[in-house]
Amino acid sequence: MGGNFRDNAPMRLAAILLCTALIISCTARTSEDEILEPGLTVTPKGGNGIVLASEALPADAREDSTPAPELKVRLPEEYLPSQTLTMNLDLDETEEQIIVFKRRDDPQDLIRILVVTFDPIRNNWIRAWEGTTIANNLRSFTLYTDDLIGDHEQEIVCFGINNDGEQTLDVFRRTSNALGLGLAYSPVLSLSADVTITVQELSRSEAYESMEVTSAQSYPVIAERRDPTSDNIFSTIITTYFWDVSTRRYVRALEERIPGDVIQDSRLRDLFAGDENAFERFLNGPWYRSSSTPEEVQIAFFGLLDRTIVFHTGHEHLQQAFTWDDSAKTLYGRGIQLFVTNESIRTVKKLISISVQDLNQIAVNIQGSDDLDGTYERLTESLQAAVLDRSGQTATLSDIRPRGLYQGDDGLEIVFGSPDFTYRDRNGARAGGYALYRIDGTTVLELKFVDANRLPVESARYSVEYAEITDDDRVIRQLVLEPGTVGIAGFTSSGAPTVALEQIQLLGE
Repeated sequence: MGGNFRDNAPMRLAAILLCTALIISCTARTSEDEILEPGLTVTPKGGNGIVLASEALPADAREDSTPAPELKVRLPEEYLPSQTLTMNLDLDETEEQIIVFKRRDDPQDLIRILVVTFDPIRNNWIRAWEGTTIANNLRSFTLYTDDLIGDHEQEIVCFGINNDGEQTLDVFRRTSNALGLGLAYSPVLSLSADVTITVQELSRSEAYESMEVTSAQSYPVIAERRDPTSDNIFSTIITTYFWDVSTRRYVRALEERIPGDVIQDSRLRDLFAGDENAFERFLNGPWYRSSSTPEEVQIAFFGLLDRTIVFHTGHEHLQQAFTWDDSAKTLYGRGIQLFVTNESIRTVKKLISISVQDLNQIAVNIQGSDDLDGTYERLTESLQAAVLDRSGQTATLSDIRPRGLYQGDDGLEIVFGSPDFTYRDRNGARAGGYALYRIDGTTVLELKFVDANRLPVESARYSVEYAEITDDDRVIRQLVLEPGTVGIAGFTSSGAPTVALEQIQLLGE
């Protein structure tokens, strides 16, 4: 692993991550049906783990509780909707709505999906198609669309967990309904596995991507299940499913048995036998992408305490941050699924699949983010300590210690405590924890905002210019804050306007 650190960028970023960690410790199927009355609002029944993109308000307008999504159709009383996803499924002028729901009268308690589309002839929204998955747990259910088959069409892909603790996958392909109108889908794959299920994304030609050819290789689906013929609970059977053109379905094609004795380390055996909490503790901290070059170094930081996951990409000095909403693990799983929300665009939800290779290596697959996929190795504590002990370290705690009230001309106020802060502007008051550190000669202020339950909701970073002026009867302290981001290249300004704050202390008080 040492050869991967020819460049000092990973070490520099590790130092940044350790300074940032100070904040963490501070903040603790139906026929077409015409609607009767569109616009019915319902209260979602699912928990925070539902990872469908909801019609949420912008980040600056969110309250502690988000209003329920507006459904385009009136649903029967026995339908219990939990979430919606709005997107264009057929590339026409209007978007469709996918509703995730359960039925009161379903003894199997299965999760279902409903496609709602706008009918220009009737000038109304209609229920176009309904499908049933084999998943039960709304908290760990995720839905997205992708071209699995390689025919330029978007399949509906549903991952979930059933009542037996198995991972489930349901794939629906677009077809024509009986009348040849509207939207309809048919199931092409439905399976469960007590270890894991993955969709293996393959590279496709530029000719296919530019629509010059009509077909490409389909994505294989790989399911790993415990081997029922073995006494070793870690012995598994890996089954690969391929798209079959003749049957227009995914079919079982390859099968391989993996003996359980390949898992020699008792710590790994204990981890695989553990629950979500054990896996989350295992992931906690920084990981280095071993397939990276020094010029495009990537580091993933899993923050268990503040429930955030951050990917730092060195090639373009980019940072992608996610709120860690929930986790799900199958009964015999050798990995875990993480359900996350993009911190910058709160309506963007992602599914991150983690597979543990050994005690210091994981494979990461992120839905819709190929540039972050790959094998990551643990950035060990000894390496982090070595970074901070280096005489040439570039990240250190700042000597600036703001305390009390700082005011700006536009009504902005920040009250610095130790180590908390209160941020007041025209939109109201918010609170959280903060840290001040220096990176490559720049002082950085990082604010981590929390909600009423002391859970982190967003963060902000500023470069800091500090001045202190003393005259006969007062001390004037000035802070000039410039918004930006922190990455491998250090602090990068966002170009947003600076914020000037001032504190006046009368001597003798």
